Amino acid sequence: MSRHPFSKKSLTAAITPWLFLLPSIVILVTFLAIPIIEAFQWSFLDYKIIADTSEFVGFANFKEIFSDEMFWMAFVNTILYVAIVLPLNIFLPMILAVLVNQKIRAVGAFRVLYYLPVVTPIVVAALMWKMLYSQDGTVSNFFVKLGIIDSPMNFLTNTTTALIAVAFITVWKGLGYYMIMYLANLQSIPKQVYESASIDGANGIQQFFKITVPMMVPSMTLVSVLTIINGLKVFEEIALTTNGGPAGATTTLVMYIYDKFMNLDVSIASAAGLVLLLLAIIGSLIQMKLTSGREDDLKA
Repeated sequence: MSRHPFSKKSLTAAITPWLFLLPSIVILVTFLAIPIIEAFQWSFLDYKIIADTSEFVGFANFKEIFSDEMFWMAFVNTILYVAIVLPLNIFLPMILAVLVNQKIRAVGAFRVLYYLPVVTPIVVAALMWKMLYSQDGTVSNFFVKLGIIDSPMNFLTNTTTALIAVAFITVWKGLGYYMIMYLANLQSIPKQVYESASIDGANGIQQFFKITVPMMVPSMTLVSVLTIINGLKVFEEIALTTNGGPAGATTTLVMYIYDKFMNLDVSIASAAGLVLLLLAIIGSLIQMKLTSGREDDLKA
């Protein structure tokens, strides 16, 4: 009697991985796939959420947002925000990772200290930075003493400095998180590589730029993609500090979408959301493309 090609053991082996993945799949489908599909549908409709009626309008919603000056202000602010945060998130955590990877006394305490901002609630962090950025705050007084500004000012109410000030909150909040990623990568680099470089006469700075940075490219790629995505969808820091002001200087695409939803313009918000999704995909692909060549060189 011939055995069935699919035995009980093989069937169990095939199903078991999917059982472990099932909770994640359910969450992704429920909170990611379905909302994206619905947003795609709403972006082509004139959907009235209260009356629960809809009318197909084609690309009218996209034409409306592309002719809206506030949308383009939010678009530019979002790009600027990412441009400020991205290089800082790539290099500052890397430097911290190198510092806390040294064999010094109480290095564990420094690692915990640098990671504290990550576990600090965003509401607490926002209130703290609002005080620091106030006209009588530490940051203003420090810059006055350095001669950078002539008189005390509130950085969050100035149209020139507000976006930069909020961006630094994002950088501060993520330093420890990205530092851990770099630290894990750093500790996987063989010590023999540095020992050989020392024998060849390379100093610490030369080792950092010739060995550490190139070997960190995989982590840099991950940090870059995460920073781009998080930067494009930044909301809490802005909502809790400036609420998009002053005069729209910190209004990003997510703030724009949020305002439209609060005004029950669901279709306009959905169209803007799809633009944001496309922007995140393009930005991530570009960053991955820029770093993929370096990764290939590293593997070679």
